[in-house]
Amino acid sequence: MPSWSATSHGTPRQALTLHPARPLPSLPPNSPYLLLRVTHVALNPADLVCLSLLPAWLPFRRGAVPGLDFAGEVVALGGGVPTEAGLAEGDRVAGAVGLTGVAAGCGTLEGFVVLHWGLVAKVPVGWGGKEAVGVMGIAGQTACAMARRVVGGVGGFRKGDGMKGSRVLVNGASGGVGTVLVQICKGIGAEVVGICSGANEAMVKGLGVDEVIDYRAHDPLEGHLAERFGEQQFDAVLDCVGNQALYTHSPRYLKPEGKFINIVGGWSQGVVPFVTNKLRPCFLGGTPRSYELFLLSATGEAAREAAALVDQGIIKEALIDSVFPMKQAIEAYEKLATGRAKGKVIVEVDNS
Repeated sequence: MPSWSATSHGTPRQALTLHPARPLPSLPPNSPYLLLRVTHVALNPADLVCLSLLPAWLPFRRGAVPGLDFAGEVVALGGGVPTEAGLAEGDRVAGAVGLTGVAAGCGTLEGFVVLHWGLVAKVPVGWGGKEAVGVMGIAGQTACAMARRVVGGVGGFRKGDGMKGSRVLVNGASGGVGTVLVQICKGIGAEVVGICSGANEAMVKGLGVDEVIDYRAHDPLEGHLAERFGEQQFDAVLDCVGNQALYTHSPRYLKPEGKFINIVGGWSQGVVPFVTNKLRPCFLGGTPRSYELFLLSATGEAAREAAALVDQGIIKEALIDSVFPMKQAIEAYEKLATGRAKGKVIVEVDNS
């Protein structure tokens, strides 16, 4: 079976090596694990971070396989997989493994992987592997978590509910997380304004976004937002890029009780911005708006929630920038690293 592994660290071209043939992994007989034949892997920025920062000589990184997201077919199940999981050989499933596992080298960019049953969710009827991995992997799970933090509470999203009457700003609306997030917010009742480049305006509007702000046409962006939305402020700003200035100036366009939610990445990444934004009091220069920075912990529950939103018609499509064959995974990572992908970059795994 084919597999990519990190034999060094640095850029994907410096770090990765393709192994055309590796032995099939064994499945512990009475374990809660399943053997999955991988068909598609969606790439994520966290993969690039692991490749650039973690040396291959670390004991837990020997032969490290990258890749967080997966879609594929169940080949075998361990005896410890509960019947209530509803899984059987031949089921098409998708999901993501945790960042800790990928940092340790237990990724998905290979022909067959052994996964705990709790990480997988069945692929929605009518969807292929590349669409499923784009929505049920890290991007879709993160989008669900961001929307959940705005809505609050627990339980399934319902079409037209949750954000009814709210105005939401999504920064990075054309990216892997943003393309899913705008569909969720719009589907549960919000008015959605998306920030992206003008080249992606038609695509983002096709997802239901009410208004698109071209960040390249407005400099400074925060000044334009204040002028345009100063009197009709947002209930939430959802930052999929990581823009510290967007938060610092948010009182000009975010309601006092509004929420600013950011995923790790970009200029806002790191301990110092988090401490500054969360803990600095206003009289010392802090921004008087709620701030949350979080890193998703991948779960099968989140993947199943994303699949349920597909079934409900809230998530209507998976935006895919490009699909690369297994042997061109390095080129796929390089496309991801440009930061200009429109939706997800997918690797199609060849198990021949």
